[in-house]
Amino acid sequence: MGLTSGAHPGDDIEMTSFLSVIIIVFIKLITAPVGAEKKLRTLRKTLVSLRKLILALYKPGDPTFRLTGDFETDTREWLDNISADGATMLWDIGAHVGTYSLYAALRCNMQVLAFEPQAASYALLNETIERVGMDGRIVAYQIAFDSNTKLGRLNQADTGAGAVMHGFNTGKDQFEQPIATKFRQGAIGFSVDDFVRQFSPPLPTHVKVDVDGLELGILRGGAKTFSAPSVRSMIVELQGSEERQAEIVRLMAELGFMAEPKASPSYRNVIFRRPE
Repeated sequence: MGLTSGAHPGDDIEMTSFLSVIIIVFIKLITAPVGAEKKLRTLRKTLVSLRKLILALYKPGDPTFRLTGDFETDTREWLDNISADGATMLWDIGAHVGTYSLYAALRCNMQVLAFEPQAASYALLNETIERVGMDGRIVAYQIAFDSNTKLGRLNQADTGAGAVMHGFNTGKDQFEQPIATKFRQGAIGFSVDDFVRQFSPPLPTHVKVDVDGLELGILRGGAKTFSAPSVRSMIVELQGSEERQAEIVRLMAELGFMAEPKASPSYRNVIFRRPE
């Protein structure tokens, strides 16, 4: 039976679609030729990510779906606000397993380009898009963005779906701490401007950037694209040193954006809007 909450597009998505994704991942894990400890760790992270996805689609307090959780409120509120403002195209850079891409498409009725280089998370992202029938609204690409276009390696401490803290051509995270690299996955990296010039994709009206420390490189490599007046807002994860955070704010100002004060000190993302 479908779960609905009335007023939001996509709320008639059946819960069985999400359960089927969990079953698929579980079967793949128990049949994969890896150790039991790694299987359990990967399954745990995958289930946590899928739980966040479900929480994103069905808000706590809805009469038909009562759950509580730690979904990032600032990103959800930003998506709600930009959809009300007539947003048409979201670029989700660092899409992970697709929590925000799916929220934007299902609840906010937006078109989405999702970018995720990590192999297992990208595979799960596409399985979920297929299961909920959103391939007409979300298109995902397995590429990394950086300051320039190049082949590289994605350094990973954990290769499972839902894992975080990777580094594209770097062995350090956003806190300048070394990544305990267990696998170096081959990855194709583009600057955003090169990607746009070469492939002419649908251009964004809004952009999410959550990439574990590569934000500065991505912003520099996409200066032409992001400075276009059609890009009305961006949400960027700001972590690490104060110097690094200040540099991101300065660069965003050069691109024509003003930072909004955080609604809560616990929020780790900053919303940047282009003045009217």
